[in-house]
Amino acid sequence: MTQTDDQSSKPSSVRKSVNTLTKYVNLASAGLAMLNAPRRIPTKAPPPEVIVRDKGFAIRIDEDVTEFDDPNTLAAELRELPEKRLDVIFHGRTALDLSFTIPNAPFSDLEAMIDAELAYRSPFQRDQCVWFWRAKETETLDWQVEAAIVLNASIDWVIAAFKETGKTINLARRTAPDGTTKLAVYPSWLTPLRRLKGPRTVGESIRKVPPSLRAPAIALIILLISAVALFAVQSTQNSSVSAQASAANAQIAQRAAEAARVQALKELRDEGAARSALVGSLAGLLPDDVWLEQLTIEDDRMTITGYAPSAAEVTRLLSTLDALSDIQFGSPVTRDNTQNQERFRIDATLTGNLG
Repeated sequence: MTQTDDQSSKPSSVRKSVNTLTKYVNLASAGLAMLNAPRRIPTKAPPPEVIVRDKGFAIRIDEDVTEFDDPNTLAAELRELPEKRLDVIFHGRTALDLSFTIPNAPFSDLEAMIDAELAYRSPFQRDQCVWFWRAKETETLDWQVEAAIVLNASIDWVIAAFKETGKTINLARRTAPDGTTKLAVYPSWLTPLRRLKGPRTVGESIRKVPPSLRAPAIALIILLISAVALFAVQSTQNSSVSAQASAANAQIAQRAAEAARVQALKELRDEGAARSALVGSLAGLLPDDVWLEQLTIEDDRMTITGYAPSAAEVTRLLSTLDALSDIQFGSPVTRDNTQNQERFRIDATLTGNLG
């Protein structure tokens, strides 16, 4: 979204107040969630890892990595492991990476907002994929979201092997091209069965907390709830004083906000359809010997990384698309002589002519 002036980029006093109140509510929610969450038993060593690759899989135990070409052998390999909990890592093209920002909201609404944004941005149908994500609060109290989308074909056989062998998936992780971890979360579709047995009462939740932590945790909850109540009372008093004077302005602002929201939703819908068309154009344009590791669209910028026999030929092909301009390498091209491939990172500007 393009900001028209400096004033529009600064949060208003009303928004600051709402953001502050929302932050207190989220802190209180996080404290209650801590009481309800099951205790995690720390492990002495990291669990084994199942690395899902474009072809086959690998199992890592400590520093030892064993490669397997046939996915059908995963269950047999899992039976040989004494550990019950394992991490699942999605490597290479087994997942699509997305990054975006959403406005501040209560925790109860954030998850739904993020899922809706992922459904809008994903090039796949909702019933054809799963996703997992991580959200980080920014200085402006917005949320920066990093997500990975996984096709069912890349995860169904893994989950089936775990169920067959009685194993439990610990973490879903996404690795960057250099092997570092980008995401490591407990996605909802991997929720352990013990969390589905029904809600605990407050008393049961408190008894699950170690005695040494009960008093500080309860004190923190009470403090946060008190702060929220005090803030709400002060906000109500201040609002009552100026309610009559600002009634007309509030009505005008509400109508303007509704009109802006309708326009923004229309723009998002049109932009989503156009970007899906762009992904389809890239798939049909690039030859089979071009391997894309990552495609990211952020505002009006697109970045792709991958391997090709000739990185220059990739930029030439991209220049034939009316949807892209300002096509250039985002980093120096490197040569992988073992595979006779060039590794590239290409940045481009979306022209708006995506249809």
